[in-house]
Amino acid sequence: MITLVGTAHISRESVAEVQRTIAELKPAVVAVELDEFRLRGMKEQHDVPVVDLIKRNNATVALINILLAFLQRRLGAEVGVKPGREMLAAIEMAKQVNARVALIDRDIRITMRRALAEMSLREKLNIARELLSSLFISGEEIKREIGEVKKEENLLNIITSMREFSPNLYRVLVKERDAYMAAKLLELERRHGSVLAVVGAGHKPGIERYLAEPEKIPPLKELEHIPRRRLTLGNFVKVAIPALVLGLFALALLRGVPIQGSLALWLANHMVPTFIAVLLARGSLAAAAAGALASPLTSLNPLIAAGWFAGFVEAKVKRVTVGEVSAMFKAASTGELFRNRAFRVLLVTAFANLGSMLGTAISFPTIILPLYQKIFGV
Repeated sequence: MITLVGTAHISRESVAEVQRTIAELKPAVVAVELDEFRLRGMKEQHDVPVVDLIKRNNATVALINILLAFLQRRLGAEVGVKPGREMLAAIEMAKQVNARVALIDRDIRITMRRALAEMSLREKLNIARELLSSLFISGEEIKREIGEVKKEENLLNIITSMREFSPNLYRVLVKERDAYMAAKLLELERRHGSVLAVVGAGHKPGIERYLAEPEKIPPLKELEHIPRRRLTLGNFVKVAIPALVLGLFALALLRGVPIQGSLALWLANHMVPTFIAVLLARGSLAAAAAGALASPLTSLNPLIAAGWFAGFVEAKVKRVTVGEVSAMFKAASTGELFRNRAFRVLLVTAFANLGSMLGTAISFPTIILPLYQKIFGV
């Protein structure tokens, strides 16, 4: 027998419900919507240098992950409950009733990599916009939403909105994980009999559907496979624009078309927006200069970014410590987050990249098109 308990991850009532249900049913297995990596993250805090975040991740993706974690902490702080507390409570209660503990969620690293590989650029931008806007919702709004989130009619609306807002993210974060957890629960039921599963309320309806129709569950190997990133418009543009620009400059030289003015404008178009963008992120003059100097060249190489240079210099200037990176992941208020020097380094990195991208966009009507007309006499 499988019993599902749907929870709100930052609800005090959910913690009490989980404890009460486990004490009453005393199942053989208590399954929780966690993987090893996330469980370790709840119990420990790993120190990571900010420069490693810049090197290992796209700065924008890193910022989104940090904002997600921050938002959940802020929501939890508003209602006095740490994010995921009901999962830890379930694990503690399992020990008290001598039940096994099973982690049934897919590895979060696999989930994130699958999501990033499947999501379009538009979806990523939409999510970033929603995250930023959600930082400034009031405490009263938070409490009202938490109170409503477990009602099935509201959950249906939330899930439908997510599917329309970002269909690929919905499929990876919700539908695939519903199937994955259902498969794990069926396996646990076969081996141990009674299983009580503590899952987010948003996953409960989907898991129930898969439990009722297990033949629709895809193979676990398929759900754990990390696909190669598909050829998206964004990836194509990253390679096509540098090739086009370099090709036009080379062709102009071969045909004797003067390019000194175009080269000077290319430098200005990239250096000025990048310099201003870093300053808008409240970066140092040194970081702004580093990003500006790098941007005309990095815009022609899809493997490197102006933000790397600006972020690295900013980290050196601000002398960001490993401890400040840890503090960034623990920030519980908007002011605390934006005062954190490690967060500011990532912000500088992302803004420098945006400035450089703006420079390339400006260059189309001011450089590329006029140069094309000169070469071909259009």
